[in-house]
Amino acid sequence: MTLDRLIRSLACLLALVAAAPLSAAPKLVFWNSQQNAELLAAITADFSRITGIKVETNWLNQADLRSSLLRHATDGDLPDVVLVPTDFLALDKELKYSELPAQGKASDLVPNAAGSGLFEGRNLGAPMFWGNHLMLYYNRSLVAKPARTLAEMAQQVPALQAKGVKALGTNFGEMYWMVPFYGAYGGWPVDAKGKVTLDTPAMAKTLDTYFGLVTRGLTLKECHTECAMDRFTAGEFAYAINGDWAMRELQDALGDKLGVTTLPQVEPGKNLVPMYSGYVLAFPGLALKGPKRDALLKFVKYMQSPQVQRKWFDETHHLPVNASVYREVLTKADDNLKASLNQLKLARAMPNDRGMAFAWEGLAKGFSAMYQGRVTAAEAARLMQQHADRAQQRTDY
Repeated sequence: MTLDRLIRSLACLLALVAAAPLSAAPKLVFWNSQQNAELLAAITADFSRITGIKVETNWLNQADLRSSLLRHATDGDLPDVVLVPTDFLALDKELKYSELPAQGKASDLVPNAAGSGLFEGRNLGAPMFWGNHLMLYYNRSLVAKPARTLAEMAQQVPALQAKGVKALGTNFGEMYWMVPFYGAYGGWPVDAKGKVTLDTPAMAKTLDTYFGLVTRGLTLKECHTECAMDRFTAGEFAYAINGDWAMRELQDALGDKLGVTTLPQVEPGKNLVPMYSGYVLAFPGLALKGPKRDALLKFVKYMQSPQVQRKWFDETHHLPVNASVYREVLTKADDNLKASLNQLKLARAMPNDRGMAFAWEGLAKGFSAMYQGRVTAAEAARLMQQHADRAQQRTDY
């Protein structure tokens, strides 16, 4: 072999080696914390089979997702795509989310869900499902007519106690469960400008009413997730406050005995105002600026497609963001789903503002102090504001 021919052969070989990675299908690393992890893994496996794009689907506990993302941001090995609640978009500074390009028509998505990925005017998340609002579940074998107000529920307590049943199972220490009471009194954790607003007369009234659930015998101070799920389905509680995410599991457990209605009013005319929110696909580490951009955009299109959205709703009862599928859901809704949708009309979107992260921290601190009996309601409201303000001052925002 001549020298020229050897050089040409080596050049061709090097060209083939260099070209190989470019033609290989990319692998997407996808994190989520969904209860329906197996279903989500099956959906991503279908995507891989259809497109040839491999997806490594990793499940993390919801309680660990935020800290894990922040830790991996420091280490420089973030996933390509994550399915997160919308308030995670406030971590944009740390996680460096990619901004999504405009895709499709606005009419392709449910209007209430279409803007859920917006943060400070930028589109950082592709909506996957929405709702996530609290409502009142009840056991039809224990309650003939669901209470419309807390006072009506209190009137039912003696009859329930005679049956060996407690009134209300709830997740008492979770602030997402207390915020609806704040809304009932005209309060909200942040104002229109994203400023934390917790030290208010409405919050003091909220705390008195909320802790009054215990003193009036409606619920237990020690109630947590198990009261709203396991102990409710076991018949230990006549009512439970829980989210739409629990409806499928509760229906499977109670069947025709499960009833759904709107949350009880704190007093006639004062509706509880639960938050609603969405889950979005977000792309940390500026993933859409890298070589996997096209694959990631295909992933978004697939996850928002009618076939995936329909399958996700059928298995989870999470409300679809795809407008055509949502219209199908409305036409086929049973009484329980209709009640859930009625509650959604009384709900208010959870703010995506950075201030909401500080508000959650402040709410938890003040609530804990009152839970331990160290402060009054007014003092707890003041503590909430102080802790939220300090948390915000510790940041560079």
